[in-house]
Amino acid sequence: MAVTRRTLWLLRALRADVGDQTDDTVRQLTAAWVNAWDVLDAEWRAAVDQVVALYAAGDRWPAPWQLARIDRLAAAQQQTAAALAALTTTTNTTIGAGATEVVAATATAEPVLMASQLPAAAAATAVHTYAARILPSALEAIAVRARSQIHSSTWSLTEDATQAMRRALISGVATGAHPTEAARSMVDQVEGAFNGGLARAMVIARTEMLDAYRDTSAAVHHANSAVLAGWTWISTLDGRTCPSCWAMHGTHHPLDERGPDDHQQGRCARMPRVKSWAEMGIPGVEGQDATPDAQKVFAALPRADQLSVMGPARLELLNSGQITWADLATSRDSQAWRRSYVPRPVRELQAIAARHQV
Repeated sequence: MAVTRRTLWLLRALRADVGDQTDDTVRQLTAAWVNAWDVLDAEWRAAVDQVVALYAAGDRWPAPWQLARIDRLAAAQQQTAAALAALTTTTNTTIGAGATEVVAATATAEPVLMASQLPAAAAATAVHTYAARILPSALEAIAVRARSQIHSSTWSLTEDATQAMRRALISGVATGAHPTEAARSMVDQVEGAFNGGLARAMVIARTEMLDAYRDTSAAVHHANSAVLAGWTWISTLDGRTCPSCWAMHGTHHPLDERGPDDHQQGRCARMPRVKSWAEMGIPGVEGQDATPDAQKVFAALPRADQLSVMGPARLELLNSGQITWADLATSRDSQAWRRSYVPRPVRELQAIAARHQV
């Protein structure tokens, strides 16, 4: 196989497209949350003013049973629960639509990615051949599965955010605070708890849309397994990339292995590896694989950037030869999500180094 500069450019373009779709989804969710709070804000300020009045009169924060008797506060909580339930529905719909768009974009781009590894004369025909092998039913199954996973991930959004807001109310504010400051502080705490749902929705959006992208890539690759030798893990080799993804970059995997299974909100991609021209009976001499060498790229980074990625202890173990590049990544199983590769903790790396010294 011959991964060319054009292949890598096409992969970057596809990842950028998926990233844009994801960012647009996150912007829609953010706008929905902001608009919802704008409606709730006045109600909460009025309710908190009553709570603070009790606080000022008694010189201590009201007990939970006292809070439960404040009608305005109960009304604010009910309105907020209803708003969060509506936001959960919006989250499911918005992310589901985004995932469907990602599936379509990926299915269109992957055949072009594979064909870019062939001689120019054969590429145009190959694109149509590879695209024709993709079953629409397989793509629909991925979109349905993504929507199901999104719904499963968001089902407790309303309850979790509501409980966080109740905890904020019960905890109160620092004793002795001025009533005006107390009211402002309490509204800020409630808003923060409310926006905790947005933070979680954003993680769900990024994770599930990226997984829909990877699942679609895998489906296209399986449909064209006759011309593929496997896939390669491709990471974004920059200062935002974790040690695990640096280590996994460039590793080769069989087609039947799912992935790349990077961590939540990970940016890694699955690069199809077309069989060699000789294996496919194509005349000509293939060029050199253009996939960047992660270790060489990392070695060329300024030390400050290396430290930012690895941390001092991990970097020292690596530079001293006490651990290898492959030691940096380890897999973790999660019942709440899926298996993923994450940075191996420093304490485990130190144990590996100690074993090497024995």
